[in-house]
Amino acid sequence: MADTSKYHCTRCHDERQHRGVRWPEGFVCRRCYQQATRRRGTCPSCQRPDRLLPGLDDTQAICTDCAGIDDPRLTCTRCGDQDEPHRRGLCARCCLTDDLTALLTTADTGHISTELQPLLDALTSQDHPRSALIWLRNPDVRQLLDGFAQHRLTISHDTFAHYPAERTARHLRDLFISCGILAPYDRNLDRFTSWLKKKLACTPIHQSQQVITGFATWHHLRKLRARSQRQPLENGPIANAKQEITAAIDFTNWLYTRNTPLAQATQSDIDAWLATGPTTRSIARMFVRWCITHQHITAHLEFPYRRARTHPMTSDDERYARLTTILGHRDTPVWVKAATVLLLICAQPVSRIAAIKLDALRTDDSGSLWIRFADAEVELPPPLADPVTALIAQRPNMNTAANQTSQWLFPGVTAGHHINPQTLMGKLRANGIDLQGARNSAMRELVRAIPPAIAATQFGYRAQTTERHAFISGTNWSAYPELHQEPDTTEPGT
Repeated sequence: MADTSKYHCTRCHDERQHRGVRWPEGFVCRRCYQQATRRRGTCPSCQRPDRLLPGLDDTQAICTDCAGIDDPRLTCTRCGDQDEPHRRGLCARCCLTDDLTALLTTADTGHISTELQPLLDALTSQDHPRSALIWLRNPDVRQLLDGFAQHRLTISHDTFAHYPAERTARHLRDLFISCGILAPYDRNLDRFTSWLKKKLACTPIHQSQQVITGFATWHHLRKLRARSQRQPLENGPIANAKQEITAAIDFTNWLYTRNTPLAQATQSDIDAWLATGPTTRSIARMFVRWCITHQHITAHLEFPYRRARTHPMTSDDERYARLTTILGHRDTPVWVKAATVLLLICAQPVSRIAAIKLDALRTDDSGSLWIRFADAEVELPPPLADPVTALIAQRPNMNTAANQTSQWLFPGVTAGHHINPQTLMGKLRANGIDLQGARNSAMRELVRAIPPAIAATQFGYRAQTTERHAFISGTNWSAYPELHQEPDTTEPGT
């Protein structure tokens, strides 16, 4: 019969119905046992590296030898590594190796193909093998890997692009690219193409569907493909294209409710469209202009360009108070602190913060951090540099096969990609930061402290942007003396 007696855990001080283990400190429940046996690192007592650190309580993360824990279950019966057993006395890494080997072995040859060997090596060498074991429970993952191993599926971009489970296929596709099995591709362009196909097929378009398709395909998709040939697409152009296509569909549907064909739209229709809805309706301006150029609208209409009437602004005192609060909070992740500094001090947009590479950073002997946002480097002195320096040493999302060799300061959960800017925006907003107001405040402080031309060069802004902020903050380009070389005062022949 099962033991139903209660045991008082010496760690969480809770009573458990099931039996756990008895360590030198006393009874430890199963949940606390698992938490304690999944900590690894250098023991602060004996200084031995790569040790299991269960300790004797939550405040003492020391190895099993120093803690006096003699539990044979903590040693893998195959590799001898210290870890909580995952299955039949084997650690999670050995179990992962067995499962992957069985899944990737070709039935005809009894061996793993040379194409899939890099994937096996990457998955079995990651810091957290348990996460890969959980990932392998996904039936779509197993179906794809087994199909590749048994040669039922061809290892190609088309195979992943047409697989029904898009999210699983996209993640595995990126993993194949990071392992060198597949050639790189523009992930954002691929996702936009998939979005566009679904948008045009599933969204009700009551009139002018061919015009909408032409605008989406020949105006946006063609330009995005051309840009991706020069460099990988960022999230900004993709988001703008999606917004303009969605606004175009809404505009044609709105005309349909007024019994007005697109070709017969008038200036009063444009005025009513803008006056009777939210300000986001102004996004349809590009579509209307495109229709006029390609003669899908017969009349010559004026679609005014919307300018923001207000500019969000956070005061300097509020911005520094928010910075102090976030940096001083112990529970705030270090990557959030680093992003906060780059936004509130360096006035960088979140999309650019997310895409910072490690080779754009360097430290000097004084502890200052130098960051290259554009052509020139910017010095970030301590203690402002401390969160960024700490992030370099302990970047997130580095414990799985997806990003073991990531080049990004903010690695994402997807292999080979940085963190999604929308994720970073959500975290910063959750910490009470008004993104646009804080960035405007930081920008204007910069142009007050240094010449706007130098700010534009060092921080990677457009000249028009720094000029506008300098004008609003009470300075202008002519307020700063031009930098001239000192005249040569030496006499000829000397």
